[in-house]
Amino acid sequence: MIGRVVFLGLLLICVAEDPVCISWQPSCPNFGEEIIACPLNLAPVCGSDGNTYANECTLCAQRQTTKIDILVAKEESC
Repeated sequence: MIGRVVFLGLLLICVAEDPVCISWQPSCPNFGEEIIACPLNLAPVCGSDGNTYANECTLCAQRQTTKIDILVAKEESC
């Protein structure tokens, strides 16, 4: 029980202190599935490649084009 509390506490500190601490895979289609169009909404995300994308869809489109496994590093500009 104490181990779980310590783990959750460390996880909370990690998330609160460093948004890059936990990267996640965007909800992109699999490689080979074409992205037809992305919405024009501005919700910047920072990719693991160091580039800022207008939204998660544009990150996915770049991921599909380059065939490089780009992750979302944080939900804001780089």
